[in-house]
Amino acid sequence: MIPEIGNLLLISALILSFIAGFLPFCEYLVGKYFFRRFIYSISTLNFLLISLSLVCLIYSFLVDDFSVAYVAQNSNTNLPVYYKFAATWGAHEGSLLLWVFSISLWLFLFLIGRKKENDPFIGVSCSVLNQIIFTFIAFTLFTSNPFERILPVAPLQGGDLNPLLQDFAFTIHPPLLYLGYSGLAIPFATAISAMLNKNIDSLWSSSTRPWVLLSSGFLTLGICIGSWWAYYELGWGGWWFWDPVENAAFVPWLISVALFHSLITSERRGLYKNWSLFLSILAFGTSLIGTFLVRSGILTSVHAFALDPERGIFILAIFSYFICGALIIYFFKNNKRKEKGTYYLFSKEFGFLLNNMLLVILAISIFFGTIFPLLYEAVNNGKQISVGAPYFEILILPFAVGLSILQGIGLYLGWHSTKKFNFLVRILLESITVFVVILLILYLLFGEGNLGTLLSVFLFSWVISGTILDRLYFSKSLQEITSFLYQRAGTIFAHLGTAFLILGVGVVSTYSLEREVILSPGQNYTLGKSTFTFEGLENKRESNYSTQEATISVLDRQQLYQLKAEKRFYPFSDQVMTEAAIKPLLTQDFYITLGEDFGDNRYSFRLQIKPFVRWIWFGALLVAIGTFLSAYRQRRRNE
Repeated sequence: MIPEIGNLLLISALILSFIAGFLPFCEYLVGKYFFRRFIYSISTLNFLLISLSLVCLIYSFLVDDFSVAYVAQNSNTNLPVYYKFAATWGAHEGSLLLWVFSISLWLFLFLIGRKKENDPFIGVSCSVLNQIIFTFIAFTLFTSNPFERILPVAPLQGGDLNPLLQDFAFTIHPPLLYLGYSGLAIPFATAISAMLNKNIDSLWSSSTRPWVLLSSGFLTLGICIGSWWAYYELGWGGWWFWDPVENAAFVPWLISVALFHSLITSERRGLYKNWSLFLSILAFGTSLIGTFLVRSGILTSVHAFALDPERGIFILAIFSYFICGALIIYFFKNNKRKEKGTYYLFSKEFGFLLNNMLLVILAISIFFGTIFPLLYEAVNNGKQISVGAPYFEILILPFAVGLSILQGIGLYLGWHSTKKFNFLVRILLESITVFVVILLILYLLFGEGNLGTLLSVFLFSWVISGTILDRLYFSKSLQEITSFLYQRAGTIFAHLGTAFLILGVGVVSTYSLEREVILSPGQNYTLGKSTFTFEGLENKRESNYSTQEATISVLDRQQLYQLKAEKRFYPFSDQVMTEAAIKPLLTQDFYITLGEDFGDNRYSFRLQIKPFVRWIWFGALLVAIGTFLSAYRQRRRNE
């Protein structure tokens, strides 16, 4: 009965989102606004209905209702309760319902505190958001219904949640990523409303910016946790694979970063408004393209839901309706706008413009590298080609350098023009000092480096000096320091996070050590300055899997650590998974994976030492914190 209630709630939400989405929009065209007065109440009720529908699906998992096909395919009685909850969005149907819930949540938050029911700007924005909700509910109900029953006889036992996804990080990674994806619907909707109502002013820019920052923050967290999950769960020891679905999340993140920087100039100087509108459309468009790539079945990825392409056609139709429709409105409603204002080459305005150019060109280049193999295969009768990590790593380097240089001087550039440039000498001297100190530390820790290390250390030093060191050194009082830190907290956190991320990537890429070895109990192997000893292997049984657990001790600088690497067998899915043994330290990780059994008590191991790898996620976390702080301060300023 509960699944039927969940399905009925979703159908009710479909009807209400149609009423709140299309009728007020039609009324806008004829100048009558009868339904608009009810749009607040309908949108709030819709959020409640969708939330309860999601609760019904979660309940079906928790009580092992295998008469629901989606539950039977992705859960079983031996699955721990925690993972039954996570299994709700472990496959296509449930994750799609989570997507719908995320959009309705954003709409609910968008309406909180807004009292002007007759405001046409808010009315059209709500109408667009409800249209988005309607199309995705329709997609869920007609192609991917999570409440579909197995008739006439339900199985007594279900399948299994993908063992790769039976992990804490997976529980929070999809919701955070979906909040980032779906949050970009808010600036998209407000951009459409601003163009139709012809009120593209600083108020639109300032009111839109917090939503972009929040979406970008959630995308940052989602990508960061996904990277962390891949590092310790997939057993390969890397932090980024340039997987097509990873790229599908990275591209809208780049566009969102460009957008909220562009909105600063639109708000402060009234410039780049047309560009900000276009980026609002592009950001949501790339999030829809990411959804298409994941769900169309045209990609092979650990992240992708490999389903039949007909569902991808449905999503392409959604993309075409919203993005093509938005571009038509953009060209017809926005092509006569002229912006007034001048600025010089060395100004904050030009700095933001250059920042946007670098981010958007990088996003387009990554997107092209992602879809090129698909286009090549389609044109060449199925002949395949791959675009791997070397392409993306070479591509991103000049953009990373350019963006880092801009971050180091961005706080010193003035609006309209910059009068004095003595800060450049100070930042350069401070950067060289920090650069030398860090190089000495790295030399003492790891020995010689290479050109990549020098570049990453210099960029780290440059960003650190320009963001905070110079201001702290030349501040005249504690009050001045406190005022600077308070006013610039969001920017400082985000820029420092970028610096730590760059340093982490440079160090781990240069100084990582890796060996494949075969060991018997009692044997050891020395890698770098550390000695790895295989102590023995033990068989264990857990509720939903059995495991071989190898114990390895690591002796490093008189410190002894004991790690346990596993090889797990999941009977319900008939899969064998590797669980890496990881010892995290401040300057490095010891990373061990258990490989094949060669008989005679001999086993293969992959031994890795990953220096500074956790600084990458620490940097990403700082970026997310800075983004959320900036959203909070912008919201306070707007109020």
